[in-house]
Amino acid sequence: MKHTYQTYLFALLFCTMSALLCLSCGGSHDAEQAAARVQQARTLILQGNLEGAKQELDSVHILFRQQVDARREAKSLQDTIARLEAERNAHYADSVLQLLLPQVDPLLKHFRYDKDDKYEDNGHYVSRLLRTEQNSERCFLQAYVGDNRITTLKSYYCGKAQLCQTKLEISAMNSDVHDSRTGREHHFSPTAEEADGFHSILTIEDQDAIDLLAFITIHQRERLRVRLHGNTTTGKEVSPYVYFLSDNDKKALVETLQLATLFHDINQMEQVLNNAQRQIERLNRKDLK
Repeated sequence: MKHTYQTYLFALLFCTMSALLCLSCGGSHDAEQAAARVQQARTLILQGNLEGAKQELDSVHILFRQQVDARREAKSLQDTIARLEAERNAHYADSVLQLLLPQVDPLLKHFRYDKDDKYEDNGHYVSRLLRTEQNSERCFLQAYVGDNRITTLKSYYCGKAQLCQTKLEISAMNSDVHDSRTGREHHFSPTAEEADGFHSILTIEDQDAIDLLAFITIHQRERLRVRLHGNTTTGKEVSPYVYFLSDNDKKALVETLQLATLFHDINQMEQVLNNAQRQIERLNRKDLK
């Protein structure tokens, strides 16, 4: 009985020592694997393969949770990558802005800046060819770009017959294609002293306005027909009013799209630059701690 008890103790001690040895070897092996992945990440960073380096460092955190030293090094390298990416983004955005900004002033010579401080929070740039006061007695399209970077297209109707606009349709006669949009409508009737007739304004904004201006730009060399759909104030549908865009109108609308696109690209690059600079400043403050 005593011999059996001693055998049991010996077996238990052997199993315990074996388990500790296995854990020790396993921990050592994990440390080597984690260190190897960190070193591989360093190599990839030097090669400019930041995405590959990030994958290696992520694997260190996922596969080797107990390797505190390796994970600390991985986190430091991740900050290095974040700084490199921010510096690269800042350089790219700044270089693009250097190309875009000189294009603004020559294009703005074709526009006038309007803002009614009493009623408007944002001003807007409108083509000198499409100013409202110069075109109030005809049907025309006016487009402008606001300080808030919103692009607006307005369809102005002026006629003897009442027409509350519900939809604007533009057709390219040579290509037999068209595009149409709806928007917000405002109308008013002539007073007894006015002789120019009924007025209606259909306002189209944002992407719908951009799409129509893009359609005009693509087909600017063709004859473009504008068809105004609408009804009376009582809801009775009336025959569409049709007219054709003049060359000056097409020129002004195409330039408005160019300005809208330019402002959009500049705004986008400024955001990239600002975000990158904030990221660099955050990492710099972190290094000082």
